[in-house]
This record gives sequence, structure tokens and C-alpha cells, in this order.
Amino acid sequence: MIRGRLSSEAFALALLVTLAACAEHGVVTQGPPPTATLSVSANLSGTAVTMVVVDVTAPDIPTMLVFNIPVVDGLASGTITIPAGSNRTITMRAYDAGGVQTHSGSTTVTIQAGGNATISIMLTPLTGNLPITITIGSFVVTVTPSSATLHLGGTTTAQLTATVKDTQGNTIGTAVVTWATDNPGVATVSGSGLVTATAVGTTSISAVYSGVAGSASITVAQ
Repeated sequence: MIRGRLSSEAFALALLVTLAACAEHGVVTQGPPPTATLSVSANLSGTAVTMVVVDVTAPDIPTMLVFNIPVVDGLASGTITIPAGSNRTITMRAYDAGGVQTHSGSTTVTIQAGGNATISIMLTPLTGNLPITITIGSFVVTVTPSSATLHLGGTTTAQLTATVKDTQGNTIGTAVVTWATDNPGVATVSGSGLVTATAVGTTSISAVYSGVAGSASITVAQ
């Protein structure tokens, strides 16, 4: 019993000495903090926005994280990687082709490693523009085409399609979206994404998957 106890004490002492020696020589290191990669998406058709800048700050993030989200064909799409933790302030600013800021908005959230609930940030216009909504989540929903014009005296329908991708850019082929119109008085939409004009005006058609929405802007003319 005495020999066993001495052996255990000797082993513990040796372990402490080894750890101390490693720390002295910089061998003992902490692994990187857990992170979450989130998709950023928005339909910016009809706006002059060509880039969205995302800033992330927190008490335990010593240097502000900055991400640029490009806008292609009216769609903003990209990813950001944020260290997991609480009090993450996400600030977004939209700019036009001339580098003039057009919108801004922010929110403070808790980010978990891995999956996170969908976040919607409303960016308010700095001038006479309309507000825009940017979605942050684990998926990106893209509606094609992103905009369409229908005519009551001509083409009254348009077929929309939705593509769902994860943060790695992989298409989720089994994803089933829910279609909806923001103004049925202007245009309706079927469960398969077929839009039908009903009156002159403009509306937004949305495709929603797992709390993330993609949208198309629909204009109905005579």
C-alpha cells in the first residue's frame, strides 16, 4: 500500500514538473476558440447597393472582425466566421458603386459553435432609399430570377425557382421551400413558385427554408 501510494505521488510530481517545463518553453498551447460559420444573404434588386460591409465586435474580440459581402445581379451572398460567445455585435453597412454609404444596421447576439438560429438585420436607409433586410444563418436561399416584370395585357405569369445551399456552398437537393407573396393584391404565388399577376403594382415573393428566406421582386404593369 505504501509503495503504491508513493508511486502515485511520484507520478503526479513528475507530471507537474513536465507541464511546468513545457509551459516554460512555450510548448503548452491552448487550442483555437470554437467558431461558427454563417451565411449572409439578401435580395438587393432595385437598390444601388454593390457591397455590404460586416463588422463584428465583442468584449473578448481584441480586434474588430471585418467582412466584405459582394453583390452580384442584385443578390448579396457570402459567409462570415465568428468566434462563439455572447455579446457579439454585428454591424452592417451598405455601399453603392461610388463608395457612398446608403444603409446601416446592427444587432447584438449570442453565437454558438455549429448551428445557430436565423438572424435578420434591418438596414435603415441614410437617404430616401427603402430599408433592406439581410439574413444571417446556416443556409442561403436564392430565388431565380431575382426580379421579373409581368403585364396584365400580356405575360401574366412567371416561374420562380429556389436553390438552398449550406455555408460550404453545397446545394441541398432535398430542401423544400415555402412560397409566399407579400401583396396578393398585386401577384399571387403557387406552392411550386408560379407567380400570377393580379393588379398593377410591385410586390415581393419569398421562398423560406428553415427560417431563412430568399426573395424576388415582382413588378406588374399594364
